[in-house]
Amino acid sequence: MGELQVVKTVRVPVHYALTKRKLSILDKLTARLSYCTWLFSNLIEERNLNAEGYGEFTRRDITRITKLTKLSSAYVQQCRDQALWMWRGYRALHQEWEHRLKHARRIWREKLLKREPQKPFRKGISKKVPVRLDSRTGVLETSKRIKLSRYVLRLSTLRKNNRTTIPLNPAEYHLGLLERGRIVDFQLVKRNARYYAHVCVKYEVQDIPVNAVRGIDLGVRRAMATVLLKPGRSLRRGDLLILRDREKKHRLEKLNRKVAELQRAEKWEPLKHLRHKRRNIGEQYDRLDAIRIAELAKQEGSMLAIGYPKYIKYKSFRGNGERRLRRILQQRFPYGRRMRFIIEECAERGVRAEPVSETWTSKRCHRCGSLKTRRIGQSFFWCHDCGLQYNADWNSAINIGSVFFAERLSRLGAVDSPKAGDELAPKASEPRSPWSSGVGQVT
Repeated sequence: MGELQVVKTVRVPVHYALTKRKLSILDKLTARLSYCTWLFSNLIEERNLNAEGYGEFTRRDITRITKLTKLSSAYVQQCRDQALWMWRGYRALHQEWEHRLKHARRIWREKLLKREPQKPFRKGISKKVPVRLDSRTGVLETSKRIKLSRYVLRLSTLRKNNRTTIPLNPAEYHLGLLERGRIVDFQLVKRNARYYAHVCVKYEVQDIPVNAVRGIDLGVRRAMATVLLKPGRSLRRGDLLILRDREKKHRLEKLNRKVAELQRAEKWEPLKHLRHKRRNIGEQYDRLDAIRIAELAKQEGSMLAIGYPKYIKYKSFRGNGERRLRRILQQRFPYGRRMRFIIEECAERGVRAEPVSETWTSKRCHRCGSLKTRRIGQSFFWCHDCGLQYNADWNSAINIGSVFFAERLSRLGAVDSPKAGDELAPKASEPRSPWSSGVGQVT
C-alpha cells in the first residue's frame, strides 16, 4: 500500500475580537493586493501576453508596478501569479465556448452568444481579489502567549520589516485538519464585512489497492444508482445498489410549506433566519450519501467512476420547449455538489474517484454496445439488437464503470439475465430497488 497526498482548503474565520487598528491594516493590505493584481491583468490584456509560466513581463514592468503599489517584491510576485491564473482560466473557458458556438444552431446559438466568458476585471476592481500568500509574506503558526486564540497569522504589512499578528477563531474541525498536515499557503477573503483565512493543508493518507470499479450514475429521482464491476465475474445481486433521498425531499417540502406560510402572513423577520436553510439541508444529506459510498468503496477495495453530466443544466435554457425538465434540473439536481463531496470523502479515505463523461452512457446497451435502444418511461431500458431489458440507471452505471476496463469483453458477460426484475434487485428495505413485481413497474 502506498500513500496519497491530499490537498484540502480550510476556511477559518478571523477572530471577532480583532481590533480596529488591525482591521484597518487588513483593509489597506487587501486593497493594495487587488490593485496590484489589476495592474498585471491590464498588461496581459493590452499586450496580449502569454499567460503560461511566469508570463512575459519585463523587469521594467515589475519595477513600475512595485513603485505604484509600494508593496514588497514577494507580494508583487504573488499578485503576478494571481493575474496569470485568472487569465489562464479565462482563455481555457473562452476556447471551449468558441468550440461550442461553432456547432450551435438557432436558439441555442443565440443563448451561447449571451453567455460568452467575461475577461478578468471587466467591470474594474468591484471586489477585492484573494491572493495566495506563502511563507515569504505570511505564516500561520501556534502561539502559547496569546490567550485569545491558539492559531494566529503573522502577516507582513506595508511598512518594511514589520509584521502584524492576526488571531484566528478555528473550530474543532479546523483544529483537526490544521494539526494533521502541512500548511502550504493561504488566502485572505472578505465576505459580508468579515475576513476569513482560506488555508491550504496538505497531508498523506494510505492508498487503498483497487480490486474493482464501482460505477455511479447521479440522478434526480434517485440520488445515486451504483454497480460494482469486477473483471472476469458477472453481476451479482449484492453488486446493485440505489441510494434514495426521500428524507431529504421530505424535509425540503416541509421547509417550502413553512416558507410559503410565512410569506402569506408577511412575517419577514422569521424568513430571514430561513434564507440558508434549504442549502444547508441539501448539503447535509449529500454529504451523508458521499460518506456512505466512500466507506463502502474502502471496505470492498474499489475505485469510483462518477458519471459527470457536463452542460446538462447549461443546455436547459429558457425556450427549449422542456419547461418541466428544466425546472427539475435547476432545482433538484445538484450534481456538481454531489461529485465534489464524493471526491473529497474518497480522498480522505485513500479511495480513488474519477469523473467520467456521461455521453451516450444512458442510451448505449452495456451488453452489446448498440445505440438502437429505447427508454420506456423513466427507468426502463430496452435494446432492440440483443433484447436486453434492464434498469436504465444501472445500465448507465455499468457503462460509466466499464470505461476503466482494458477490454470491452468485460462488459459482455456482466449480466446473467436480460431481465431487470426482482431477481437482480437487492431485497434489503433501505436502499431498495425501484422495481416491484413485474418488468417496467416502478414503485
